[in-house]
Amino acid sequence: MSRIFISYRRDDSGGWAGRLYDRISQHFGRDHVFMDIDTIEPGLDFVEVIEQAVGSCDALLALIGRQWLTLTDDDGQRRLDNPEDFVRLEIAAALVRNIRVIPVLVQAHTCHGQTLARCAEAPRTAQCSRT
Repeated sequence: MSRIFISYRRDDSGGWAGRLYDRISQHFGRDHVFMDIDTIEPGLDFVEVIEQAVGSCDALLALIGRQWLTLTDDDGQRRLDNPEDFVRLEIAAALVRNIRVIPVLVQAHTCHGQTLARCAEAPRTAQCSRT
């Protein structure tokens, strides 16, 4: 059976992720859906568990809320531009492994006057380039 990884930003789409997890788990079963809060046991290495989960999934659902592209860290830098950003690492790891990445828009989107965030604004390593 398929394994599904839910990638999200708590500040942007945490509530949506929880509801999606509940619904998908009802259909596929909890053992086939990975979401960090509900799946990682206390005391385990967060980064290691995430890497293993992404590597063993068949699809990654990338939840994209209004601020997904523009959220900043404490220094005012866009989080998606940080090479150590967990969401960026999750998506990049899936793309490198040719795992299907499915963007899930969870709120009405406007970004700098655009209806949807443009792919060109995402960091190069998080973009899928096929030749």
